Amino acid sequence: MRIREVRPEDAAEWRAMRRELWPDGDDHDVEIAAFFVGLLEEPEAVLVAEDDGLLIGVAELSLRRDVAGLEGRLTGYVEGLFVRPAFRGRDVGLRLLRASQEWARERGCVVFASDRAGRVVLDWRFSA
Repeated sequence: MRIREVRPEDAAEWRAMRRELWPDGDDHDVEIAAFFVGLLEEPEAVLVAEDDGLLIGVAELSLRRDVAGLEGRLTGYVEGLFVRPAFRGRDVGLRLLRASQEWARERGCVVFASDRAGRVVLDWRFSA
């Protein structure tokens, strides 16, 4: 398995995973197309986990300065994380998160965060 940035030829598999993650979304096609031409504000980056040519997971990432309690501080933010059910329990999500943290560090972020069940989860060890 390897983690890499999403490519235009990955659009169909990315779309399928997005539909599983956010089944009520109806603009996945538009957003994916806008992402690849640089017109989508977020996510700013998308990492995928690939295994034998199949995309098995995805992480959508943004840079934020508006996270509650961290206003003004550059924060790497996971907008969405999905691992296909057949591949769960194999550290795919963990590897996507580690690569996401590295992406954020490379951009100068001091904190790494996401939300879960309506609350923001911060990784303060990130900047250590």
